[in-house]
Amino acid sequence: MSTIELQAVQPFPWRQLLQYLSFRLVPGFESIEENHYQRLYSDGLVRVTYNESSGLLQIKSDLPVSQFDDVVARVSRIFRPQLCTQAIYKQLLPHLPVLAKTMGFRPLGCWDPFELCLRTIIGQQVTVAAANTIMGRLIERCGQLTPEAVIAADLTNMGMPGARVATLITLASAIADGDLDLSMPWPELKEALLKLRGIGPWTCGYLAIRLGMDDDAFPETDVGLIRAAKVDSAKTLLASAERWRPFRAYAAVGLWALD
Repeated sequence: MSTIELQAVQPFPWRQLLQYLSFRLVPGFESIEENHYQRLYSDGLVRVTYNESSGLLQIKSDLPVSQFDDVVARVSRIFRPQLCTQAIYKQLLPHLPVLAKTMGFRPLGCWDPFELCLRTIIGQQVTVAAANTIMGRLIERCGQLTPEAVIAADLTNMGMPGARVATLITLASAIADGDLDLSMPWPELKEALLKLRGIGPWTCGYLAIRLGMDDDAFPETDVGLIRAAKVDSAKTLLASAERWRPFRAYAAVGLWALD
């Protein structure tokens, strides 16, 4: 198993990042064991850990060396080790002192954009635990999470509304037909996603954080975010969040992590 090391900019709250990610994994493909993130990928295993004393993010894999650039890019997209958050937290802490408990926490990306889109659609108006359960059922039906596999699978009786199933199929079909490219720049991708039936402001707001890497994205209607911010409505939350610009996405994920 070969190893590549990436220097992480401090602070880098590895355990908090893993804790947050542990509730949002792709069952059967991703896992967190002890201090490691693991991913099955292309008939191989990728394992990521962090050495706190050296500040190095360590990526180990038994995949061919020719695939390492791809693996490093995917791991970097998830954990963003080279991101400096000091200026961001300096601006947020006077307004959200509770974020001192999550210094360095950052919006996490994803291993695969299509997987993230599926998981986000499934997560509409349900708890994180319920979304994980349904995601597991989807994988059982599909085997591999590709657009073609989603289109071909029987997605009835999965424990979610038919309209949401239709949205999954609509998304997969748009990608398979070449009408949607998830690697597009986020402003263009957002516009294209909003044209798909069943994808609305909350879905795009969440994807803006984890896929679009929009520093100021803010899904103010999220029930968990409203609860974590200790306010009574989305309108109140949105008004409060004006003080957190242009880093509302960092405020959102920090509050989620503390909830």
